[in-house]
Amino acid sequence: MLLKNTLLFSAAVLVSGLVTAQTTTRTPLYETFTSSTCPPCAPGNVHLEDLFAQPENEGKFTSLKYQMSWPGTGDPYYTAEGGSRRSFYGVSSVPRLEIDGGFDAGPVGLTQDDMDAAYAVESVVELNAFYQVNEATNTVTVQVDVTALQELESSGGLFLHCAIFEKQTTGNVKTNGETEFEHVMKKMVPGIGGTYLGGLDEGEVVNIDLEHEFAGDYVLPPDATDPVDHDDEHSVEEFSDLGVVVWVQRSSTREVYQSMYALEGTASIENNELEAITQLSIYPNPTSDLAMVTYATAADAGNVTISVYDNAGKLVKEEIVPTNGTETMTHNIDTKDLENGMYIVTLSTEEGKKTEKLSVMH
Repeated sequence: MLLKNTLLFSAAVLVSGLVTAQTTTRTPLYETFTSSTCPPCAPGNVHLEDLFAQPENEGKFTSLKYQMSWPGTGDPYYTAEGGSRRSFYGVSSVPRLEIDGGFDAGPVGLTQDDMDAAYAVESVVELNAFYQVNEATNTVTVQVDVTALQELESSGGLFLHCAIFEKQTTGNVKTNGETEFEHVMKKMVPGIGGTYLGGLDEGEVVNIDLEHEFAGDYVLPPDATDPVDHDDEHSVEEFSDLGVVVWVQRSSTREVYQSMYALEGTASIENNELEAITQLSIYPNPTSDLAMVTYATAADAGNVTISVYDNAGKLVKEEIVPTNGTETMTHNIDTKDLENGMYIVTLSTEEGKKTEKLSVMH
């Protein structure tokens, strides 16, 4: 389901009498085309994961890997949707890395400077996304809101894409020496075409609800010549290990405007946060042992849920705290048990939500 709302932004910054266009930080999308039958893919994946694991890269990327149907008989977890993404980019060799639809090279050539440059690009789109996994029914539901910070034309095809991935798989071991595989794409939702956004006015918000039920039972195809048929079967090893990545991309240029890992859990994402939660700040930030969250809400906001998510979107802490009319309140979050890295702190009520990043450094 797709709904559109329009918001009025607060006063813009004036420079030399001109209103500056609003932008936000872009989280780059790293799409890797790889295969368990490809010898160079093993060092390529090791190099990527080593870079992703560096503390300075926490919260500064999203990663999605498409297992391919070659060389030889290809990876057992190859899917037709992965093949379509390969055709979209014109990829003809593996391993191959695409960053925001622009950077195109072998992953072993990626440097920290490349990652820094990709993260330095600003975005005219904001994303907020949450997902839930029902292991009893093998169903994943996703809620996304897309906010245009500037006017975006409809020409060239502007789409929201959503992919369910498994954070680690081990069933697709073949001939290249790899025994574990990270962020393996399992299903595009609602499909390879994504969700058409059309043109967006500055301040316009599009709310999108998505759902996919994995049919049948788990199968491990012998190779890529007989890929999983999503109508009858699936290749998810552990439903508790699923994640979701969403991104906004223009088809004509392949440019990815924004991406994020959806946060695990539920939250109202009606974008009326300006009225529901009027203040949110976190101090100190970075923190080591304790983070002080200062917040204020509308008079009738009710209780507030404070949720903390790690870089992969997993919920690691959640507390329900009171409000006191419109008065500013403070709540302490114990961070001693959190690993070093970047986290997302979300304050939510039945009427809206607000988020801030929190860095933990012991």
